[in-house]
Amino acid sequence: MKTKKYLIRFFAVAMIVAAGLLVAPVESRADSIAAAYAPIFDANYYASRYPELQALYGNDETALLYHFLNIGMAEGRVASAEFDVNAYRARYADLQGLFGDNLIMYYLHYNNYGKAEGRIGTPGDIGVVQPAPVIDLSAIFANTGYEKATAVLNMIGYDMKAAFNWSAGMTYYGHGKPDMPEVADPGTHWFANFGFDNHKGNCFVMAATFCEMARVMGYAPRQMCGYVPARRGGMTIHSWVEIDVDGQTYVCDPDFTYGTHKNGFMIKYGQPGTWRYTNYFVMHD
Repeated sequence: MKTKKYLIRFFAVAMIVAAGLLVAPVESRADSIAAAYAPIFDANYYASRYPELQALYGNDETALLYHFLNIGMAEGRVASAEFDVNAYRARYADLQGLFGDNLIMYYLHYNNYGKAEGRIGTPGDIGVVQPAPVIDLSAIFANTGYEKATAVLNMIGYDMKAAFNWSAGMTYYGHGKPDMPEVADPGTHWFANFGFDNHKGNCFVMAATFCEMARVMGYAPRQMCGYVPARRGGMTIHSWVEIDVDGQTYVCDPDFTYGTHKNGFMIKYGQPGTWRYTNYFVMHD
């Protein structure tokens, strides 16, 4: 069970890192993600296999990609000639033991490890289920925060708005506190762990805890660092979360909700009544 938890966290993190999101400009992000998912996603194949998606999105590769990431994987759709999730699941008993009915994790495993290990992703002659060695990655996952994120979700429910409200509802802790950095370093996992352990923190902690919980629920969020207008004039450093849904980029800003008592969940850049976000980049994990 412990190995299973660590492996699930590893593959979720690995997909984000492999997508090249650490410093990618906003306009190139979709291309970077598509390249990282190449073993399991081909936009033309996906559109031709599912006429209803082609009718809905046409040849918009970005929209097709985001549909696959946010909906298609959970539904078990086939988006590449080289990978069929149900066949992959049926073929390998070791993966069945780790992932059970969580289809998304089979996609992530093949994309990051299975293909390189020489595992077969196409139906073919499935026949006897073929076992493969299981690697214990527990040492790699010390202090990632995903186990803590899962514990919170087990209490509040696996619901994005509930997770957002949990992060926005923590006690504010910052403004020069010696143990609370107000810069992008030391990264998402450090801030998330602090927040899960203490249920207090600054904008970085609020964003990191929500980001981690969203990842556990199968989304591909990005913790951002940038600037917003300061109350006393000028600009101040700030952190929030981006999430792509159906080809649209949304902002989830728990600290905005905390500070203004307005909705900061699934808003858009430039939306009236929200903050002006500038000079931002994707934080490292």
